Amino acid sequence: MNSNASFSPPVALVTGATAGLGLAIGRALLREGYQLILVARDPQRLNDVVQTLSAEGAVVPVSLPCDVSDPEQVGRLCQQVDERYGRLDVLVNVVGTSDRGMVVDLGPERVAQLITANVVTALLCSQACLPLLERSGGCVVNIGSLASKVGARFLGGYPLAKHALAGLTQQMRLEWRPRGVHVGLISPGPIRRADAGRRYEQQVQQGSGLPAQAAQPGGGTRVKGLPPERVAQAVVRMIRRRSADVILPWHLRPLVAIGHCWPALGDWLLLRFTSSAPSRTPPPPPAES
Repeated sequence: MNSNASFSPPVALVTGATAGLGLAIGRALLREGYQLILVARDPQRLNDVVQTLSAEGAVVPVSLPCDVSDPEQVGRLCQQVDERYGRLDVLVNVVGTSDRGMVVDLGPERVAQLITANVVTALLCSQACLPLLERSGGCVVNIGSLASKVGARFLGGYPLAKHALAGLTQQMRLEWRPRGVHVGLISPGPIRRADAGRRYEQQVQQGSGLPAQAAQPGGGTRVKGLPPERVAQAVVRMIRRRSADVILPWHLRPLVAIGHCWPALGDWLLLRFTSSAPSRTPPPPPAES
């Protein structure tokens, strides 16, 4: 263990850190004074991001290439962190992948891919980093989605995977609380990105039976895209406050709660929010039995 660990800045590790939300979270943690460890599979992209962030912050970030779906690589990653710093205060599990499709076409192979990308990666990193986090009384932040809370249409196996991540997060929080480690979930709506609305166009157009709206962020949900910087600030607040579960944008939290308490009403609201024809109102919800 590093004998100077108690005098060094707190250490944060962010997976999926070379673009989009992961990069925004890295920037936010640098501004908070963390010694930042960036993790992704592509060494060249990691180096490029380190150079960019080094020019923006006083603390130079460190990059450690790793495929976080591989248990052996994850084990070596945490060993490197221990040898270099002797501590880890924050782990942010950002790695994940979304999907488009219908349940009728969803196969077990695709389900396994999505579970690996969105759930297994967070599980492996959290398990391997637990001894370091326990040592520091640290925090794990898992990046979920509104699809962690609702099963919206046209998102293929994505809601299935993100619901699994939500369940894993709560179980970890309850089991690890006595060990001094906090675990929280951030569930943001669609996040703004340069290729929003285009990256799924080909998939939607190839005889999938999906409506054109499915290619849009959130499968066409009428929720304004969130700047990644806003989600990154929510991560910082979760770490500070050790809050358990954050939904963004905030005004959707009551709607999610309504859907959980009154499922038929929740279904009706989801149809309203994901309708391709805003002027056409879905039929009113059936009465709850």
